[in-house]
Amino acid sequence: MKRWFCAALILLGLAPSALGWSAKEHIQMTRLAVRRLADDASTPEAMKQWLVKGCMPLYDMEGERRYLMTARVGQFPRGVDGLPFWSVYPDLLALAERQDRPAGLFGVPERKLHFIDAEEFAPAASLRRYADDLSGRPPITAFPRDPSDARYQAAGMLPFAVEHHYRQLVRALKEGRLDDMPGRYPRDDHAVRWAGTLAHYLADSTQPHHGTRDYKSRSYFPATVAAPDVHSDLEARLVDDDREDYPELRAQYWKALVAALEEPPPFQPDDDVWTATLKTVLTSYEALPVIGRAARAAYPDATSNGPGRWRAEVFFGYKGRYLGRERSVLEIKAHQQAWGIRLIETLWRRAWEQAARP
Repeated sequence: MKRWFCAALILLGLAPSALGWSAKEHIQMTRLAVRRLADDASTPEAMKQWLVKGCMPLYDMEGERRYLMTARVGQFPRGVDGLPFWSVYPDLLALAERQDRPAGLFGVPERKLHFIDAEEFAPAASLRRYADDLSGRPPITAFPRDPSDARYQAAGMLPFAVEHHYRQLVRALKEGRLDDMPGRYPRDDHAVRWAGTLAHYLADSTQPHHGTRDYKSRSYFPATVAAPDVHSDLEARLVDDDREDYPELRAQYWKALVAALEEPPPFQPDDDVWTATLKTVLTSYEALPVIGRAARAAYPDATSNGPGRWRAEVFFGYKGRYLGRERSVLEIKAHQQAWGIRLIETLWRRAWEQAARP
């Protein structure tokens, strides 16, 4: 018991960097996907009923705005069930995972299912590092579709995790195991569970730091400096910080997220879920230079003694080119989360339709 507690404390300290968007954001992204599908006239009525039942209470957009502005959730959310609970379950599993536990899916710890370090697959050893000019990002053809390839043990296996959870969702839907029912076993083998966990990994694929070895943007600071955790700055601090609510920035972010949801995604996901996930990761990788430069500007007082005070307004207001146009880091964050919500909608809908085929 003592060894498990120590391991949990270690993982708790690593969690903001090793895991994905904050629990608050995973919950909200999942709920927004349900809300949008429920409001879409083209969504099959039976699918709407299943989603809404699995996501109660379901907020309207004003309720979601208030949630973003005021809710305090933390790493261990209380009072959530159904799809929102399962959307944070992978992170909870990674936090609680014992160091001496046998390896799980694909022979790797749970946390390695949340990312893939693209540089590991660069053709030359000299390129297996993050570079501001993106020269360390290999082409999609460099990634073998073989989970036994030893490089995945180090790099992470996010595309395989998405594919696995998508297949489990299709299977559960085909078998009519829509949600948790008393007397049915295995207890947690149902479509609400698999839809929630699939939503989690899909959202992770749009967090740019989940595609690189430089997952804290450490390379943007001198080696002599105690660099900040830019990963956490990007994904959690704005919406669920322990010390500050950033009300003005949150209000700007909500407007940016709503606007981004009306834009088309960078591409429609391939029918092949594994390939679509890899494309999402490699495209999101292009945001890393803007994020890294923003971090350097937001920590002007970083020294060997510590990173100094974070200028949130500088970080989120910093602008650079991403996907063909100039965007602030706040707009990039909104774009990525809107993309994640759209992916969740698309893959849930696709799984429902696939399960209905003979």
